[in-house]
Amino acid sequence: MQLIHFTFAALLLAMSLHAHAEVMDNLCIDNPNSDKSCSEEFSMGSNGQSEGYAGNQPGQKSVGSSEQCVVVKGVAPSKDVSKAFARKMAIRDALQQASLKNNVVVQTDQSVESYQLKLDSTRFTSTSKVKSFTVLKEGFEDSENKYGETKKGALNYEVTMNVCLTEERGVCTNLPGNHYQTRLAIAPIVFPHAYQANDVSNLLHGYQQELERRVRNQGYKNYTLLNQVVDIQPNVQVAPNLNPDVIASVRDKTGAQYLLMTVIRSMSSHAESGMKNDVKRFYNLEVQPNSRFIEADWYIVDLMRNEIVHQARGGFDVEGDVNVGRDRPFGSNAFFATNTGKVFHALLEQQVTDTIDYLHCKSFKSEIIDVRDNEYIIYLNANSGAKVGDDLAVYHKVGRPVRFNGAVLGTDLVPGAFLKIKRIMPRFAVAELTAKKGLVQVGDIVKAW
Repeated sequence: MQLIHFTFAALLLAMSLHAHAEVMDNLCIDNPNSDKSCSEEFSMGSNGQSEGYAGNQPGQKSVGSSEQCVVVKGVAPSKDVSKAFARKMAIRDALQQASLKNNVVVQTDQSVESYQLKLDSTRFTSTSKVKSFTVLKEGFEDSENKYGETKKGALNYEVTMNVCLTEERGVCTNLPGNHYQTRLAIAPIVFPHAYQANDVSNLLHGYQQELERRVRNQGYKNYTLLNQVVDIQPNVQVAPNLNPDVIASVRDKTGAQYLLMTVIRSMSSHAESGMKNDVKRFYNLEVQPNSRFIEADWYIVDLMRNEIVHQARGGFDVEGDVNVGRDRPFGSNAFFATNTGKVFHALLEQQVTDTIDYLHCKSFKSEIIDVRDNEYIIYLNANSGAKVGDDLAVYHKVGRPVRFNGAVLGTDLVPGAFLKIKRIMPRFAVAELTAKKGLVQVGDIVKAW
């Protein structure tokens, strides 16, 4: 048994044939690691072959020592599928083959009993990423085999490509297709010990607003605020509610793929022992707190898979004048000028940076929410970076959801079609079919590849 893990960063290729040739549907593949769109990098060669993605020509290597270009062939069956669908699957196969041409780690596991091989397993892992590629040659395979005999059945579609690999930092290692920003919903803040913050006004709403502002300032555009009441049960540990009905409701309201949830675990303040405070206590005078411990947990929930995919904790101690005062509401300049405000500034920066670092390179996933007159409505908006003309892959859900001990483990998915975006509305996108091998319907999963 062989398990092949590969990474590549590109989706679909734009080409248009001469008027008398057979038209191939919407074959534009944007490279997420390039600043230019495929329409800018793509041109038709004089020999009629596709020349996409400004990369190196065969046999050439880039100036950077971390980049290597290889020529590979991808093959895909054409039986019961359109020519366009077979071509796109062949491109996928070629990119997979290319990633195994450079910096591959091979792990083998063998077991022998009584002079007989009982286990022989090999695993290939590549750390190279596809930076650019060029289609050199494509078409159906030769109809005759090497013996001159006519092949039976549908011919495979073959694509020969020049693929440039890189190991540069910042290039996504596991991002297939267009590099979209996944939509993030920022949930209301939960604080089970509100009495610890009697000296701070506008804490929960202000914290959520600060998260939004700092996410935006760090260049993340595809986000929304989730505004709904959060009920807290006394003496119960606060944790994300993964009830399927709750998750589905959040997904329907926001169209988000991920949900950021924050719990402030502590804002406790104390009056530490010291000569000054001891004297005040002796004379029964008011002793002001001079230390505070602030701690928060945050969780990222995958709304498509209904599970927590990331969680972290941040906390700081602060000493001195830790009392804020109700006249300096959370989020104001006056608040952040206080000792407590400075700690919250550091905590917010830590949380936002950690969240965006996690979401970086996460692949886009959505679903078809409606079908109207051969047009398909996708839960996707322009803030993700999607553009008219982008291609997306559709995956069919096969069979019933898999369950074990009452828990839903998920649904098997198989690639079944490709869509091209025709229009982008504020909260959804309209697409049309370019290739398919089955029925595309509401609920099918849509990915960048």
